[in-house]
Amino acid sequence: MELRRFFVDTSYCFNDKIIICGEEFLHLKNVLRMKVGFKLIVCLNDGLDRYAEIVAINRDEAEVKVEKVVQRDVKKHRLVLYPALLKNNKLDFVIQKSVELGVNEIIPYTSQNTNETKFNTERANKIALEAAKQCGSATLTVVKAVVDFDTVLADFGQYDNVIMPYEDEMQTSFSDANHTGNNHAIIIGSEGGFTPYEIEKAKKNEAQIVSLGERILRADTASIVSVALLMNELGELSR
Repeated sequence: MELRRFFVDTSYCFNDKIIICGEEFLHLKNVLRMKVGFKLIVCLNDGLDRYAEIVAINRDEAEVKVEKVVQRDVKKHRLVLYPALLKNNKLDFVIQKSVELGVNEIIPYTSQNTNETKFNTERANKIALEAAKQCGSATLTVVKAVVDFDTVLADFGQYDNVIMPYEDEMQTSFSDANHTGNNHAIIIGSEGGFTPYEIEKAKKNEAQIVSLGERILRADTASIVSVALLMNELGELSR
């Protein structure tokens, strides 16, 4: 039987003893009905799986004892995805699949052609948490609050490479872009795409404008394809 995975803040780890509380504890106790003696995996968002056994369950917390520690996620590169807000909760899919592919952060944004304005950051992080558990990750993908396009541009300086797929790019393919360095960002447009003005501003801020081929992909598809292509280029999809 597959062991259930729980994420805990490092402040609740005391050598081989870990305290599970909050929503993770409620899920353990009320949903999964776990008891003393049950085995599980605890993650502290550091890439390590801590195989443990429940030794006590109290009113507000469970105490587990770590029996074995195994290196799980070894990431050599950092990738941040900037997806524009999408209609009809399509960003839920983007978050889920980006977590499965190993994205470190997701920062949604609004631009001139963005039609959606609502976004629940707390709900998005719950989706990311469940996706991390489902795919067996030992690290969490953090979903940040919505920013505007100018803030996205201002962030470019912190990355070694910024890749921006654009349907009207005819010369540079994704594989032609520079993928060196350890700190990367991908910027994906909304359903309405980028305006020529936004593309020019991105170019001035040293973004690499690339093509994803002759077909025009939906924004949610473009996010997943771009992340998968870059992760493959970086070797992050290899064991």
